[in-house]
Amino acid sequence: MTDILTIQNLTFGYRHTPVYENATLTLDHPGIYGLVGPNGSGKTTLLNLITGLQHPQHGTITIAGRPNRDAVVFEHVAYVQDSRVLYPSMTGLDHLRFVAHQRRRPAADIDRFIQNLQLTTFVHRAVRTYSLGQKQRLLIALGLLDNTPILLLDEPLNGLDPDSTMAVRSILTALSKTQRTVIVSSHNLDELTKVTTEIIFVVDHQLQLEHLTKDVEARYTALYHQQTTITLPDEEAPS
Repeated sequence: MTDILTIQNLTFGYRHTPVYENATLTLDHPGIYGLVGPNGSGKTTLLNLITGLQHPQHGTITIAGRPNRDAVVFEHVAYVQDSRVLYPSMTGLDHLRFVAHQRRRPAADIDRFIQNLQLTTFVHRAVRTYSLGQKQRLLIALGLLDNTPILLLDEPLNGLDPDSTMAVRSILTALSKTQRTVIVSSHNLDELTKVTTEIIFVVDHQLQLEHLTKDVEARYTALYHQQTTITLPDEEAPS
C-alpha cells in the first residue's frame, strides 16, 4: 500500500539558521494529525514545503507515492493558510463559489459549510469587513470544500470564539471517520487532544510522530522546556 505522505532526509534552513536536518516522516493511514512545536520551530515551513511553496535544499517529499510537484499537490492537497490569501474586496460567498467551480462541487456543499461553520451572518459581505475569527471560519470552509485526500490546516483555531471552536472540532471529528488525512498545526494542545492522539512534534530539527493517549502538555513540556527551580528571596539560606 502506498504511503499517504513520505518525507525523507529533509533539509531546509534560512541562511545560517537550520530548520530541518535530514528529517523523516511517514504517514501511512488517514486520520487527524496534530503538528506541534514552539513558535519559529518550522510548522508553517513544513506545510509550505509539502505543498511546494518552498523547496528543500536536500531530501524528497512524496504524496501518494509521487513527487510533490504542482499537479500532484493540486490533485491531492488543500492548504488552509492565514487570511492573507483572501481577497479583501470579494465576499465570502465569492470565495466559496470560486473554489466550488474549480473543484466541481455542487452548490449544496457551499450551503452546508455556510451552515456548519456559522457563516450566514457575514458571508455576503466583503472580506475586508471580517473579524479575524470570521476570516478563519471562511478559510476552513474553503479547505473543506476543496475535498482533497489531504487537508493542511495552519493554526485553524486562531481567533475563534468558543462556539466556532466547537463547530470546527465537530467537523474535525467527522473528518477523522473518513478517508481524509488532516494535518492541523496548532498551539491549542487541549483542542488537539479532543480530535486526535497522533501528534507530530517538531523537535531538534526533526519530525517526531507519537501516539499519545495521555497528557500532551506534559509531553510538550518534556520535549521543549527544561525544568528550572526559582529561589525566592525569603527562601534563600541565611548568610
